[in-house]
Amino acid sequence: MLNVGVIGCGGRGKGHAAKLKAMPEVNLAWVCDIIPDKADELGAQHGVPAIYDFHGGLDQVDVIWDATRPWERCDIVVDCAAAGKHIFSEKPIALDLATADRYVTAIEQAGVKNSFCYSLHFTNPYKLAKAIFASGELGRLVSVWTKRYMPTDMRPRWYGDQSKSGGIMLDFASHDLDLLCAFGGRPKTIFGCTDRVRENIQADDHGQGVLVFDEGMGTSEVSWWSPAGMSAFGVVGSKGSVIADGSGTLRKCIDGQKAEVLDVNASSNVDLAGNIGERAGAGRVINLADREETPEEHFIRCVIEDREPIVTPYMARQVLEVVIAIRESAATGQAINLP
Repeated sequence: MLNVGVIGCGGRGKGHAAKLKAMPEVNLAWVCDIIPDKADELGAQHGVPAIYDFHGGLDQVDVIWDATRPWERCDIVVDCAAAGKHIFSEKPIALDLATADRYVTAIEQAGVKNSFCYSLHFTNPYKLAKAIFASGELGRLVSVWTKRYMPTDMRPRWYGDQSKSGGIMLDFASHDLDLLCAFGGRPKTIFGCTDRVRENIQADDHGQGVLVFDEGMGTSEVSWWSPAGMSAFGVVGSKGSVIADGSGTLRKCIDGQKAEVLDVNASSNVDLAGNIGERAGAGRVINLADREETPEEHFIRCVIEDREPIVTPYMARQVLEVVIAIRESAATGQAINLP
């Protein structure tokens, strides 16, 4: 059994703590927050100690669950990694690349496992579409796209401050950009456009990024503003395409064949209970031991079985690099080529 401590008792910390508490492989050892009332409330909810400085609890745990805010994250991770603790972090990795590099260096030097809550890797229809693409059934990548509108007013919260959240492209679209890179790899050219629609908001609340890969392209448009919410996603390949229109189904059509509606919960025609694949160079497929599991379950299994997590700190750093390029493109009106 692994002893786990949760740092950060806000909304995300509460969600993670509940899932960890329910796992038989986990002993929730303590919860921590610099605001005592938050720690006390969550600790009482789960019947575990509440502490206010995580340093005093490091000798009691094997794994740290970091649910802190972006500008607090790196210093906490550096100290926890130096103490030899495996670390699962909320996203993003950081607000700037220098801090992200410090984060990655701390993980590398300590030799501990680390992952992030980029949950689309574990969520249908994205996971199912990824498995179909990795099988080669759709051919080479032509385009992968997402469109997610989540109307919410971020002005009263820290998310509405670009200096704290990174704006919508880092806080919200980083999920989508991470997914696009899972299909296309590292982008070589990036275009971006952002807007601040709500009056007096101090962060971008609508934006779009276009990523050009060595093979194919990716597009993501996100909004905290659009009064009508929506979520749609699709992958277009040289042999066929899959489209999720938000109705709970995934439509697959291979060229010359009749379109098929897949039940994403039944995972029709794709065995997601065993190995699924990640596309590598020259069309080669690398099998990964992947199950129907949450990000929390996956990371705990990786620690117990000494596996590499699906989401790595290098992937999280790449997402940050893409977001910074999108914002630079939006500011300059120019395409940005990644080095």
